[in-house]
Amino acid sequence: MNNIFHIDCNNAFLSWEATYQLTKGITKDIRMVPSVIASNPSNRIGIVLACSYPAKKLGIKTAMTVNHALRKCPDLLIFPPDYDTYITCSNELCQLLSSYSPLVERYSIDECFIDVGKLTTNPLSLANEIRENIYKTLGFTVNIGVSNSKLLAKTASSFAKPNKTHSLFTHELEKKYYPLPIYNLFMVGMKTCIKLYKLGYKTIGQVAREHPDILRQHFKLYGLLLWNYANGIDHSNVNPESSEPKGIGNALTLPEDISNKETHLLNPFILSLSERCAYRLRSIGMVSNTIQLGIKTDDFRYQLHQRKSDIYTDQTNKVYTIAKKLLFEMSITKPIRHVQLRLSGLVKNDSYQMNLFERQNYLDISLDNLRNKYGEHIIKRATFIHSGIDHMSEATHKDYPKIKSNILGGK
Repeated sequence: MNNIFHIDCNNAFLSWEATYQLTKGITKDIRMVPSVIASNPSNRIGIVLACSYPAKKLGIKTAMTVNHALRKCPDLLIFPPDYDTYITCSNELCQLLSSYSPLVERYSIDECFIDVGKLTTNPLSLANEIRENIYKTLGFTVNIGVSNSKLLAKTASSFAKPNKTHSLFTHELEKKYYPLPIYNLFMVGMKTCIKLYKLGYKTIGQVAREHPDILRQHFKLYGLLLWNYANGIDHSNVNPESSEPKGIGNALTLPEDISNKETHLLNPFILSLSERCAYRLRSIGMVSNTIQLGIKTDDFRYQLHQRKSDIYTDQTNKVYTIAKKLLFEMSITKPIRHVQLRLSGLVKNDSYQMNLFERQNYLDISLDNLRNKYGEHIIKRATFIHSGIDHMSEATHKDYPKIKSNILGGK
């Protein structure tokens, strides 16, 4: 039976920022003081992405607004995210892990799986060696979960932090896994957790001991998935193969709600998302034939609408035009607070024979060249001048093509 490790970087963004600063000669380690990595603090989309342990002790949490965090700690140090540095750190982590085994799978920007097979009779000792080597070589700490499956290894890495190694093998389920609250079960979100609570399931063990047919009655096929996960059943392999992205997307929360009777005011924001997504699409040499627009209203309800075409494109204006039509076709009855855009149905641009009109994409190419050479904000459309819209901003980190989005098979 193989040994699988899940490596989870502790406070990744903040830790990587601290490591970068220390290499530049800055003597203060921001991990030792109240500090956060946060997006734009000037409006309500400014949220905490990562926080130091001293900040956590003051009640500051990820996803908290910056204003809320500052009320808890007026002297809080705030740093903007530097995604180029973060992906560099992530790449270095993968490279170090590959020296132990070729079976390394990047699950997210700050998480990896590694299958060390039967290289050792003492997997905990090897995991500790890897953890110490990461700190010595790269300068940041990680938690490592050790098990015979990806699911249980990932769960184990979430136990006590930071800089710890934990095991969760099948024979340890009764002691370490079953007593955990149900919200610790992989794939259980808030809605599912509430429903499970109402049905009387409070721990993972209670779900594991239930008859799977009962769970299927309440949750359909998803109930069988919950039963399998609760029993630690996961047969997925560590997959080192990089996969091409199935889609590219971005989203933003509006500075102010937009009335459902004035949806045209949403157009500049849709243009911003179109520009960002199309730019990223061109940067990886792909084209899309499916565009999806998502809207969240002030009551936090989602509405999605998409259009699929026989024509593939990577043009900003074409994406924007279709996205506007999708908005027009939606029936929106509440004020809008959030919008998202996603491009899918991707193929390589050299594998699809675009017509002459599609290839005459000179404006987008010229803009790309300028941004690649001088920075993404070197040029902007007149629409965005004095608008307060950061036309090339990211709501979260980029959808790096090599990062899987799901623990089971990357689907």
